[in-house]
Amino acid sequence: MTFEELNQMTFEETKLQDSVIISFGKFNDLDEIHEVDMLLYDNIPEGTGYHDGHEVNMDDTDGKFFLYGNNSEELYKVVAPLLKPYEFLKTAKVYLRFTKDGKFLSDLEFKMNQ
Repeated sequence: MTFEELNQMTFEETKLQDSVIISFGKFNDLDEIHEVDMLLYDNIPEGTGYHDGHEVNMDDTDGKFFLYGNNSEELYKVVAPLLKPYEFLKTAKVYLRFTKDGKFLSDLEFKMNQ
């Protein structure tokens, strides 16, 4: 592809969605992370949002789960009970990002055990 062809391409501007990011510390192993992934993939109702996976540091010292939907508060209310049994998430931080009409509105940050 040439520069001219690239410049002629049109890209739709993506609208922001509400998001829930759960940031956690040390965990036992990747099997535990994958177990949480599957739990989230399987149990978030389609109209509420979706789980977009995780990222972890190579030394397994911390990581994040990423979830997106129409209302971050409602999405968190769905997933919070699912995550309570996991010891490594008891000290996790939760970041809720609110949007309106595809634009950033506000953020809320709190500890998961509050």
